[in-house]
This record gives sequence, C-alpha cells and structure tokens, in this order.
Amino acid sequence: MVLSEMSGRFLLIFGLACLATVSGQPATGETTPPVERNLSALKGVAEPLSAAIGEVDRLAAEANAAETESRKTEIGSRIKAEQERVAQLRGNFLEIVGGAESASYDEVKQAERTLQDQFSDLLDPLVGALREPTEELRRTEQLRKDLAMWRGRFEEAGRVLERIDVLSKQTQEERLQNELARAKRLWESRRSDAIGSIEVLRLRVEEREKSTPSVWESISRMFRNFWATRGLNVVLALAAAVTAWFLSKKGYETIRRASPALRRQGTFIGKLGSILAIAAAGLAALAAVLLVFFLRGDWLLLTLVVVLLLALIWAGKGAVPPYVEQIKMLLNLGTVREGERLLYQGLPWQVTSLGFYSVFTNPALEGGVLRIPLRDVMGMISRPTGGKEPWFPTHRDDWTILLDGTYGKVIRQTPEQVVLLRLGGALRTYQTGDFLTQTPENLMKGFRVSTTFGIDYANQSIATTEVAPVFQKAISDALASEFGRESVRAVKVEFAAAADSSLDYLIFADLTGELAHRMKYIERLMQRVCVDVSNGNRWEIPFTQITVHQAEAPATRSDEN
Repeated sequence: MVLSEMSGRFLLIFGLACLATVSGQPATGETTPPVERNLSALKGVAEPLSAAIGEVDRLAAEANAAETESRKTEIGSRIKAEQERVAQLRGNFLEIVGGAESASYDEVKQAERTLQDQFSDLLDPLVGALREPTEELRRTEQLRKDLAMWRGRFEEAGRVLERIDVLSKQTQEERLQNELARAKRLWESRRSDAIGSIEVLRLRVEEREKSTPSVWESISRMFRNFWATRGLNVVLALAAAVTAWFLSKKGYETIRRASPALRRQGTFIGKLGSILAIAAAGLAALAAVLLVFFLRGDWLLLTLVVVLLLALIWAGKGAVPPYVEQIKMLLNLGTVREGERLLYQGLPWQVTSLGFYSVFTNPALEGGVLRIPLRDVMGMISRPTGGKEPWFPTHRDDWTILLDGTYGKVIRQTPEQVVLLRLGGALRTYQTGDFLTQTPENLMKGFRVSTTFGIDYANQSIATTEVAPVFQKAISDALASEFGRESVRAVKVEFAAAADSSLDYLIFADLTGELAHRMKYIERLMQRVCVDVSNGNRWEIPFTQITVHQAEAPATRSDEN
C-alpha cells in the first residue's frame, strides 16, 4: 500500500511538472488544440488522483485508530475500493501522458490447455481474418459506447450531488451531516472518475477518427495486402502442388518401367500400384501446400487447408463403404472387369479399362468409345466374351432387311443412330436401340431369294417329273451367266402345291453377299426366266378365274297367288 501511494504521488508530481514545463515555455505562438486538450485532460485526472491518494491515507489512519474489528473490516473494504480507483486513475493518467497509442496489455498466466482450447487456437487466424476488415470500425464504435456510458455516469453523479446538497441544507443533525458528507465525497470521486474517463475516451475517439482510413482505402489496402502476401502464397502453393504431383507420377513411371509386375496394367499388382501411385501423388501435393504455407508463415491459409481436410474427413466417414466398393472395382475385383462384355443403354460394350472414368468400346460402331464415371459403373455386371460373339448385327456398307420390310445399305452406325441408304437414294434413320428391335437381317454373309411360279393344269401329267428340272437348269444358267458361277451357291426348284387354278413351284436361289444389292433384281430375273421357259415349252400360264353366280330373284306376291 505504501508503494502504491508513493507511485501515485510520483505520477502526480510528474504530471504537474509536465504542466509547469509546458505552461512555463515562452510563448512563441498560439498553443495547438491537441496540446490544450491534453493539458485539460491531465488536470482532470491529476486532481481526483491526488484526492484519491489522500483518501487512502486518511482511511489508513482511521483504520489504525479503530477500536473494533468490525470497524476495521469496514474501513479495509473502503480502502480496497479507493485503491482500485487510484489504479484506474493512474492508468488514465499514463494513457494521456503517453498518447492514445500507449494501450497497455496485461500478461495473462497461461492456464492448462484443453483440446477444445487448442482447436479454438487453430481457428483464431481464420476468425481474425474475418474480423480484420471491420476491426477499426468496431473499436471506434466501442469507444463511442464507452464515452456515452461515462457521460451518463457523470450526469447521474451530478444529480446525486445536487440531491445531497438539498438534503444537507434541510437537516442540522450532526450524524446525518457526517454521513451525507461521506456520501458526497464518494459521489464527487465518482464524478471525478467520470470526468477523467470522458477526457481519455474523447481523445481516443478523436485520434482514431483522424487515423481511420476511408472504406475505399480500407478495401484497396486489403486487396494490396492480399496480393502482396496471401496471393503470392497461393501461387507458390499451387506451383509446389503441381510440381510434387508430376514428380511423384514421374517417379512411379520410372519404377513401373523397371518392374515387370507393374508393367502389366491389367493385373492386380499393376492396378494396385496405379492406385497407390495416385494416392501418393495426392498426399505429396497436399504436403507441398502445407509446407509452403508453414514456411511462409501464412497461418490463415494453413488453417483453411487444415479445416477443409478435417471437414472432408468428417463428411467422408459415412461414405467409406461406397469407396471400398469403388476401390475393389478399380482393382478389377468387382462385378465389372476389364476385357469382359456388358450391356449399357441396350447396346453391348467391351470394358476396355476401369478407372475413375472407365472406357467402354464397341468396335462395330463409329465413335464407339464411351467414358463412364466410376459411380455409374457401380451396379453393372459384366461377363466373359464369346470367341466369335458379334458386337453389332451389321457393319458399315452392309445390306440388310428389317422387320418392317426396309431394305437398304448401312452407311452410318453410331451409338445414337443407324442410317440406311435405300434403293433410289432415300435415307432412313433409326435410333440404334430401335434398329435392334427390328431384328435386322444381314445379307453380306449370303442370302436366299425365293419366289413362286405356277403353270396350268393342262400340264398335270408332267408337273411332278419334267417341269422342275427344266426350270432349275434354266434359272441356274441365267444366274451364272449374269453374275458368275462363283456367286451362285445353289438353285432349287420344287413342286410346291396344287393350287385352285395352277400347279405351283417353289423356286429359291442361294447367293453370296456380293449380290445383296441386286436381290430385288434377282427375284424379277427368276420370274422372267420361268416365263421364257414356259413359252419355249408351250406350258400355259394360268390366270385367276372368277365365277360370278347370280341368285334367282325371289317370287313376287302375285306369282304366289
């Protein structure tokens, strides 16, 4: 207590000396307004500080003279309150003397840190970066609020002192006068405290308003600081990540070329090595980013990356089973395997490779390569491919007949559409799925043309013995002469049926695929040859006879009579 009193007196003497020095200087010009305000503030604090120190001395003497313990305890509590007031006034005095920049920071003893406290420390740079743009404005606003509070306290103290003066004038009792005097001293000290705090806060608000930049300057400075520090850090981190990624991949490629097991990409070892190489490259890139931020001392970006990683780990803990299935698929251990066959969107595909984007191919289709995300492959089922199993019923330039009777040449077939060129130049387009539902008949491996021809019943005696061989030889010779013997595989004529007005023969010819575009012509050629043979052998060709029977008219009523 003695030391605090001595330090308080020293500050008081120092302040008065400052006042005397400033006031005793020769007047070279008019004193600037900031100096006048500082002097006024020092006077406002020095007087209550001296009074508070004197009150501490008086209370100490009174405590020494007290006869009862209760009285000493009461005086001791008052001494403690006055000492706190002396400390507050001393702080105000030092702040005025040192300027608004001399804000003091008390050292806080470090307590034992919990996990939650450490996590809060981790987020401090991020929270600080979010608060930084408005820090000055919030501090200024808080000073204004404190100034308004102390002005309110000053007014309250004034009203209480007025009330005490009124009460003192209305009573003559000594005991009551003593208590009112004691209350008056208390409220005068409070008003003095308010005056000192108002002066300090007013100075701080004025100086902060002068030094606070405009909104545009704050924004410009924030962007300049970002690009000068964090912008450069981001660029360096990205460059380090890319470099680490490619160096890791290059290192794995070197190891793979030296290892026969890793060179075989379709094997389990090869796929496992590829997956581990990708994981290692990702970890190396991440480590490079963290290292750059750490070496550059950018705790904000380092915190952001760490928080993002923690969020990803927390969010991904429930998605581990799907990832396990995807890893099994990548290792060629799932329901879809490389080199096998599956149906996708109604078309057959070969699984060329499995990866984060799997590749499906169909060699029979133009543009028959699809890149499918791995998540879409999940749930599919593949099977081994048969030795000669076709990938599509037709190829480009093949001639085909569809279920709806369309006859044409395939000029384009893609995973989306099939285009047929019909005789005469017309084009017909089908969606690929619809084309398959038409069960296309491919004529390029060979085809059969069949037709029916009939002769009259007048030739009934030779119908089953002589006619068929004659037709067969004539048609075979005609086709061989027209297209070459190697293009005609077989010609057959058989007695088919004794129809209502003719004796019918079934004629068919098996031809090679090179003649597929002449199929309709060959059918007409066969009919023409049969007519020529019939004419040469005087076999009559029947025509359909229609017999009209006219019913008798019903009898009239007069006839019945």
